[in-house]
Amino acid sequence: MKLIEVPIKVNVSLRKMIPNTISYLYGNTAIRYFRKYTLGNTSVYYVDSFRRIDVILTNTTRNIRTDEIDFVVNQLLNEQTLGEVTRLSKEKIEAARHHKIRKMKDIVIAEAKPLEKD
Repeated sequence: MKLIEVPIKVNVSLRKMIPNTISYLYGNTAIRYFRKYTLGNTSVYYVDSFRRIDVILTNTTRNIRTDEIDFVVNQLLNEQTLGEVTRLSKEKIEAARHHKIRKMKDIVIAEAKPLEKD
């Protein structure tokens, strides 16, 4: 497996790339930093929102495998205190947002708490 960073244009917003998922997780909370990666046909978003760090994996054609989740978590969250890994169903996000997500087949979120600085 190979995790590759995807260049993002300056004017692209994370809320435009995966709007319903971001609105479900963060609402109107500010996002400090994000990066986009690809792992084959799985898109990976590293999101730092001041209070927590999330890695969001999405796939448009199939369910995301456990070995892919473990690989991404080890690559991107190796120094943070890992919280829980949550596999959200599209239906749960659609019900909360009252909007259909046509593009996604599977969504997985790994949450980590940022390290405290001394």
